[in-house]
Amino acid sequence: MPTKVLIADDEPDLELLIRQRFHKQIRQKIYEFTFAQNGEEALEKLQEDTEIGVVMTDLNMPVMDGLTLLSRIGSLSRTIKVVIVSAYGDMQNIRTAMNRGAYDFLTKPIDFEDFEVTMQKTIQEVTLLEEAQRAHQRWAAVRQFFSPGLAEQLERNPALLEGRNQDVTILVSDLRGFSSLAERLGAQQTCRLVQDMMERLSNRIVEYDGLIVDYVGDGILAMWNAPVSQENHPLLACRAALAMLQEMPALAADWQNVVEGPLTLGIGVNTGVAQVGNTGSTRKFKYGPHGHTVNLASRVQDQSKRFGTPLLITGATRSHLPEDFPVCRLGMARLAGIANPVKLYELHSTPPAESWLAYRDAYESALAMFEARRFAEAQETLVSMLDTRRADGNVVPVKLLLERVSECLNQPRTTFDPALYWTAH
Repeated sequence: MPTKVLIADDEPDLELLIRQRFHKQIRQKIYEFTFAQNGEEALEKLQEDTEIGVVMTDLNMPVMDGLTLLSRIGSLSRTIKVVIVSAYGDMQNIRTAMNRGAYDFLTKPIDFEDFEVTMQKTIQEVTLLEEAQRAHQRWAAVRQFFSPGLAEQLERNPALLEGRNQDVTILVSDLRGFSSLAERLGAQQTCRLVQDMMERLSNRIVEYDGLIVDYVGDGILAMWNAPVSQENHPLLACRAALAMLQEMPALAADWQNVVEGPLTLGIGVNTGVAQVGNTGSTRKFKYGPHGHTVNLASRVQDQSKRFGTPLLITGATRSHLPEDFPVCRLGMARLAGIANPVKLYELHSTPPAESWLAYRDAYESALAMFEARRFAEAQETLVSMLDTRRADGNVVPVKLLLERVSECLNQPRTTFDPALYWTAH
């Protein structure tokens, strides 16, 4: 792409001389010259072509002189460097121009070797200034995207933003029944509700050192352990998820008169290797994760609906949590687009009630019987659990497991698949 230079001078032969002098560079598209006969015409050309960054102008021109042009260029709000070209005897006006911001000057008659050297130096200066401005804009975007402390680390070590494979923990959230809720509330109330919810949930994520990657409609994508390493990142993500759920009752209470119903959140958490880096553009910075680990977190969030529980984590996340953390192993599921069955766990708030611990022990016992192909024993345990029910009334996991147990009893197969169910989409 050629560097664009504007020449403003009313001398009739100057354009021809410049085109002859630089004919090879023009043909090779190194330079592209634009010519104007006066300051007013030069200003119009600058307004038409925002890629012009260097102006070489005479001082004495009709309609609008070079000093006026110089002052008007300053209001264009972009990087333009001006070189004054005038007679040596006009040194007073040249000094005035330099005091008003001209970058350099040349005297007439023009020495074209000096002209080229000065032009190249001016082009280099514009390039450096534009690069510095773009860097400033990029880091301004970084400071908006990351917390102040993290942004400071990244400014000291920009290589952390480069694309790489990184072990991360991903959290995906979703507001249940949002589509019908939005249709009922209308645009204004929906936006206010989502903004309020995002503010509260985002605060909980940041409280546990999470990075908010994106807001998608009513959902949040958050990440831990990138761009900087974080010890115990699965634990941080799980604690953030539990804190997010604790925000929902207060949110529902504040919006009760508007929503006229419950506000329920679903969350999926997964840990694994993802491709992380800046995948945005020069217009918009976008740092985030990509790949299987992210897709699986989203799928797991979807499965929380099926299990009737607000928070599901994968076995990969569970393996990094303390042994006494309140989780219930729900079993394995085969999910669309995922090659191997996925271990799913329900994550419960702390401290758990005794009734929940009893439910978990009974359920995991029945699940172990099912996986050991002791279907009759598993069925007996699960039926007993349906009679007693758990404290929060959610028996969906029990029913799902009971369905699989009954299927195995009624339709015995040679090969046994311990997955509870399969998804086709």
